[in-house]
Amino acid sequence: MKSSDLIRTIFDNVSFPVLLIDRDYKIVEANRAALSHVNHRGKDVIGRCCFRVTHAAEEPCWRSGKVACPVKDAFEVRKRVHAIHRHQVKGRVLVEEIVATPLDEVTGEVNYVVEEFRDITELLELREGILAICGSCKKIRGSTGNWYRVEEYIHDHTGADFSHSFCPECFDQKFPE
Repeated sequence: MKSSDLIRTIFDNVSFPVLLIDRDYKIVEANRAALSHVNHRGKDVIGRCCFRVTHAAEEPCWRSGKVACPVKDAFEVRKRVHAIHRHQVKGRVLVEEIVATPLDEVTGEVNYVVEEFRDITELLELREGILAICGSCKKIRGSTGNWYRVEEYIHDHTGADFSHSFCPECFDQKFPE
């Protein structure tokens, strides 16, 4: 397999949507996940402005003043930038973390930004939703009706792990000396 074919295969097998965007906000490349995500074929996406494809807007998202544009910011600050956007995806509103990474060329110029989309809708619902918690043992009732230890529930929904410690008040109560 030629290295260009290998790179394309890797790019297309990344599980989350990825776009390569130039300074004119035009999409230069899109992986399979991105094409599925925006529900278009490659020929309908490549060469079009990212804001038209992801927001169905006539102008860049940052011009509205409602959301930050991570692509614009990545070009300006020349560093990886994160933003949260709401996108309409296949008839459903998703909350997505957008990660925009500038590609530094040998000349030191940044002519492209890699934009990644990560669905955080479920995580946001966890943060904003109401969870049923036992008043005695503090277990959380999941959507299936099963009860889970707080640490287990949060780990399953966010991937976060826990390290137990004592807050200053509990430390003083447990170890008064």
